[in-house]
Amino acid sequence: MPNLTGAKFLSLCTVAVGAIYAAGYVYTEPLAQANPLSAKAPISTSKSSRPGLSATSVSSHSTSSTKGPSSMSPSTPNSAPVYKDGTYTGSGANPYGTLSVAVEIVHGRIARVQITQYNMHYPESIIDPTLPKEVISMQTWRIYVVTGATASTYNFAEAVYNALQKAKG
Repeated sequence: MPNLTGAKFLSLCTVAVGAIYAAGYVYTEPLAQANPLSAKAPISTSKSSRPGLSATSVSSHSTSSTKGPSSMSPSTPNSAPVYKDGTYTGSGANPYGTLSVAVEIVHGRIARVQITQYNMHYPESIIDPTLPKEVISMQTWRIYVVTGATASTYNFAEAVYNALQKAKG
């Protein structure tokens, strides 16, 4: 084995880490492009005093004119109705599983959110009833990420987003 000096060893480690990073990027980029929440909605920090919730939320910013999460305006409790009354379904998927929701709109507002199908790595009880209540109280798919259930939270947010897209008036 050749004798590596400190500078050579550091260079070798730097190249190895760079190669691993590049391989990870190449491997995960197609998934990021396929999932509108991961591709267009970075996690942003916000203060939260809610128990069981982390201090980050799923949010988005407008970076393009394509249809997706960045083109949807959330409804706040005091704003005019933006949804058609009825019950709408949506689903979300990632490598850890899938889930589906039914979102009920009454008088243009989100009145009920129910998880109708759940096939994820962690138990449904980690996000239900916390996230459905969060959607109703915030009147948007942009919800707080539940610590320890990030993939489930993103799937849930994506499912609600897809249902709300169908309900837009």
